[in-house]
Amino acid sequence: MAASITPSLRSALERLKHAGSVNGMLLCWRRQILINLLPFEEFRAERLLQTLHDARAHFASGGDRDVGTFWFGYEGVFVLALFQGECLLITLHTHASEVDFLRRAGLTFLEDTQLLVQALLQPAPDDESSREETQPLSELPGDGHPPQASGPTNIIPRKA
Repeated sequence: MAASITPSLRSALERLKHAGSVNGMLLCWRRQILINLLPFEEFRAERLLQTLHDARAHFASGGDRDVGTFWFGYEGVFVLALFQGECLLITLHTHASEVDFLRRAGLTFLEDTQLLVQALLQPAPDDESSREETQPLSELPGDGHPPQASGPTNIIPRKA
C-alpha cells in the first residue's frame, strides 16, 4: 500500500517540510512508514515510530486519556508528533515558537491523508449507481461529446 500512496503525498509533504524551521518529517500509517524525510537512517526512524506508539499506548492504558499530540524538546531540536486516525506525522523543528503553526498545518495535512488512505483501502463500489455517474469515452453518443458538453473545447491562446 505504501508504494501506491507515496507518490501522491510526497509533494505535499515536501511543501510542508519547507514551512518554518522544519529539519525532517516522517509520515506513518499504523506502524508502517510511508514517507521518511528525516535526516537519519531508516532503522532510527522505525525506532522513533515504535517509541511514540508505545508512549501513546502507555497513556491510553488507563482508558481515560487518548493522546493525540506529543511535543518533546531536546538540545537544539524539537519533536512534534501528531496522531490522527491511523496516521502519524512526526516533525523535527528548531524554533519552539513555530509549534502552533506546525501543529495546525500538520493536522490539516493528516486530515487529507486520512481521506486518501480511506479511499485506497475502501474504493467506491462498482454498482449501478456509480456507473451512472461516469461514462466510458468509448460509449459516447453519436457526436462524440458527453451529454453535458455543448461542443468541442475552445482553446484561447496566450498571445492574440
